[in-house]
Amino acid sequence: MGQGTGCKKKRKAIRHHKPSVEKLAPNLINIFGGKDATVISGITDYTWMQLLSETGSDLSKWQTEKHFTSWLGLSPGQHNSGKMRRNARKKGHPKAGQIFRVIAQGLINSKDIALGAFGRRLRGKKGPRIAIKAMARKLAVLYWRIMVKGLDYAEKGIQNYEEQIMVNKMKTLNRLVKELNIKIPDNVPVA
Repeated sequence: MGQGTGCKKKRKAIRHHKPSVEKLAPNLINIFGGKDATVISGITDYTWMQLLSETGSDLSKWQTEKHFTSWLGLSPGQHNSGKMRRNARKKGHPKAGQIFRVIAQGLINSKDIALGAFGRRLRGKKGPRIAIKAMARKLAVLYWRIMVKGLDYAEKGIQNYEEQIMVNKMKTLNRLVKELNIKIPDNVPVA
């Protein structure tokens, strides 16, 4: 899609099932009072239109982002924690939650988006099912924040994410050096 009224930047391409709606982007931005959900990685005008049809334009009916993700079926249940897991199925599966899962799956497969790097890292630790659900929850939180709070979210890129990971690893290394009382040679850089 090209630029139109109300659109200051080039829109993300809709690759599959492109709707034949004239001025889709400006109409969506107008419905949401100038807020643009496509600044979130993975959300196109088409997926935004799908989310609008499932959640409506007023997301403030969910008091917090936690209420929103719980309604979507994307938050951990009360019978799940890091240590225990009981079989308790949630009732209802809103289609909006599935839309966020599809977007998350696409982001995990991407190579140069920070959220995708987060998902791949989580997939390596916990498996694909948990990674997709966690990514979908993260996307839903960002969507709620933009639509309710007006938060300007921009993709910072995979480089920023990897820099943060490296900073955390260096902190862990420094802590272990002190804890184990190890002498590191002078030619090894330590932050």
